[in-house]
Amino acid sequence: MRWFRFFFATRFWIVVWILVLFVGLLPLPPVAELVILVGFLSHSAWFVRNRLRRAAQRLSLARAEKAEEEEHRRQRRRRVVQSDTSVPPARGELTWH
Repeated sequence: MRWFRFFFATRFWIVVWILVLFVGLLPLPPVAELVILVGFLSHSAWFVRNRLRRAAQRLSLARAEKAEEEEHRRQRRRRVVQSDTSVPPARGELTWH
């Protein structure tokens, strides 16, 4: 699998598309030009979609870490408050979620 890792490198695809677009400057039949254009647009859309997906993953991971940290702080505060008082707080029935 390591041999094909360069297919996922951005630099590789930039060089490939520059070469393909220069070939497209040659007198080619319209079908070949259309294939080049469709390939370039589909690859650009794939690249943008992957970038957006990675950004969404980073954002959701950051939100999850923040929520986990807040939950950890909340649990630590509860333990400190309960250990300081001898009588548990009488707010009502204890329910587990």
